[in-house]
Amino acid sequence: MWGRSWTVLALAGVLVGGDAVAPAVAGDRRTATVEVTAKRTLMSAPANISVGLGFVSGGELFDGAGRAKVGEGFSHCGVVSVSVAVPPEVTAHCTSIFRMADGELHLSSLRHYKSTAAGFDDTAMAIIGGTGKYAAARGEGKVTRASAANRNDVNYLFRLEVIDG
Repeated sequence: MWGRSWTVLALAGVLVGGDAVAPAVAGDRRTATVEVTAKRTLMSAPANISVGLGFVSGGELFDGAGRAKVGEGFSHCGVVSVSVAVPPEVTAHCTSIFRMADGELHLSSLRHYKSTAAGFDDTAMAIIGGTGKYAAARGEGKVTRASAANRNDVNYLFRLEVIDG
């Protein structure tokens, strides 16, 4: 299922060949590290947010260096808690799909936002499946903010440890 050429993935939707991705084989399971830079261009959360409300966010995916567009990625989130702070801090359960040239990666996570406009804190994500090349994908990812917290152009670096088999 995994090709010889491992790829670097970024939030947009296409895979490109990359040197930063390290494949490994353990028994019948293969692993690969996929790095993507996500540049948020959509955030539908309203200022007056409440528990139970859903919102969508996402945008373009780029390679790990943030240069070459490789696909698109979007998340649908359900709000599970809201603080009384102004602006309110929000915790949301989010499912995400990164669409790339040779398949999709499906992700799930609990995210904490100091404000929805500012983006979510660094977090871990579960890789819960995919399509195409990633049809049997499982694993875990780490997400770190790639832009300053006080900036409106929200960017994240996703480092995903993908296990096949």
